Amino acid sequence: MTPSPHLQSRPSHLSPPHNPPQPYTHPPASRVPQKDHMISSYEFVTVHTHLHTGQYSVLERVKENEAHVVNINGSKDQMYTIRIKDKHNVTHTEQISNQTAFKIPFEWLKPCTVYSVSVDDCKLSGNNTFTSSKNGETVPKTVVTSVTDNEVCLKGEFTGIQWDLTECVEITEQNSCASTHTVVLDTCNYTMNVDLPPVKPHINFKKTIPSQFEWMNKPERCNAALLNINCINDKNKKGTVYSLNTPVLLLLNTQYSCTGEYPREKQPIKSHELDIQIKCDWQKNGRFQPLSSSSLEISWTSLEGDRCSGIEWERYSASCKTPGSDGNNHRVSCTQDSGTSTVCIITGLLPYTDYECSITGTVNQTNYDIYTGNSKTLSDKPIFRSEIEETHPSHNSLEIKCENNGPKIVWNGGEGTFTAEITYNGERPITKKPKTKCSFHFQDLYYLTTYKIKITAKNKEGDLAFITSEATTQYNDKAVVGLLVFLIVVISIALLLVFFKIYLLKRKRDGEDGEDEDCVYVNVPMHVQRMETKQQTRK
Repeated sequence: MTPSPHLQSRPSHLSPPHNPPQPYTHPPASRVPQKDHMISSYEFVTVHTHLHTGQYSVLERVKENEAHVVNINGSKDQMYTIRIKDKHNVTHTEQISNQTAFKIPFEWLKPCTVYSVSVDDCKLSGNNTFTSSKNGETVPKTVVTSVTDNEVCLKGEFTGIQWDLTECVEITEQNSCASTHTVVLDTCNYTMNVDLPPVKPHINFKKTIPSQFEWMNKPERCNAALLNINCINDKNKKGTVYSLNTPVLLLLNTQYSCTGEYPREKQPIKSHELDIQIKCDWQKNGRFQPLSSSSLEISWTSLEGDRCSGIEWERYSASCKTPGSDGNNHRVSCTQDSGTSTVCIITGLLPYTDYECSITGTVNQTNYDIYTGNSKTLSDKPIFRSEIEETHPSHNSLEIKCENNGPKIVWNGGEGTFTAEITYNGERPITKKPKTKCSFHFQDLYYLTTYKIKITAKNKEGDLAFITSEATTQYNDKAVVGLLVFLIVVISIALLLVFFKIYLLKRKRDGEDGEDEDCVYVNVPMHVQRMETKQQTRK
């Protein structure tokens, strides 16, 4: 018979038969001995048809490099479906028409595999199974067609017949990094020389310092030195590559995303992404100690057992600032007791002031704020430079104030009180009770007297500062008025006496004049004669 060309998964060509149908006369393929250089092929032939039905069987014919053949003899209009199946699945399906010679390509078949053949609407006549080949061997060349996280697909390439030898292999820890793979077939095994990839790596990193990357599911055959871990963060998008089982110091308090990569020809085998952030709790390790009104001491020690206790700090520094400011002028001296502890003294600070101070540690040229806290310097004596202002409510009193002129007082502690005292010529001081305002009133003082004034400011912590001045009372205005009144009285009395004496003299004179007048009335001639005599004298 004349075979016709074939096409996989497409209808074959039609050709008329050249010989009448033959009954099944050959034994099954499994009963016929085969040689390594000879390949068996199989014919499917209908031996009888009736109303669109026929019979078929598998006929064996030994001919090298020839596909298996199926002949159908039935109705002219009938389309027959041939199905080729291995032990598990239908591997190929083909439709052919009546009296068509159909070739089964070797490319459809795996070696050493038992197949069964069925034809729709046809009855089996004889044996319908065959074995593609019986002897196994080493595949000349193996190609990796695809790789996923847990599977690799392989294809064998042959120099002679191109068998359909493909297989997808699940990667496990047992077969990872193996150099060969055995394809187990029905009647023999084929060996593929291929380097299998490792199972998807599972990496781990303990979030402590020091620490290192570990390959948790490393297969025995795989080389750990080939697995590299690339870690990226927000500041390093390209990443940094680390090796396994090597001490690694990642940036602290920084979010990393790390991926392990095992090299392969086409694409590396990547692990899952591992998110890492080493958070160090350093705050509980710091202590403040106020030394004076202008200095603070900060000590810091890395506690044993802390996840970051393994850091060997290269150096330490410290700084202080008041809340809301960028910083202050101060001096810092840090003494490094070891790579894990330090004592820093900050001087040049303001008294009784809240400071936010921090210690900075440096490792691998990177600075970290390892401790930040708040503390207050001790109190100090107030800065009291105000000017004393004196007024005179009266001539023998003083009103003293010290908050209106000059710099305002700086308490250098909790806001306190003022006291005032005045002294004169070593006498006992006159003191006023403490007041929150610097305003004092002294009365009943000596007139025109100079007093020494002392005002003391005392904060809540008991620190003192004082200022001094002098003030003089005015003259005794009441004494002057009394003297004036006295003088007026004396002068008035004197004037009264003068006026009285004048009155007496006048009265005496008037009395004498009255006696003369009496004489005139008694002795008129005499008085006339006198008057005449006076007139003559005047003439």
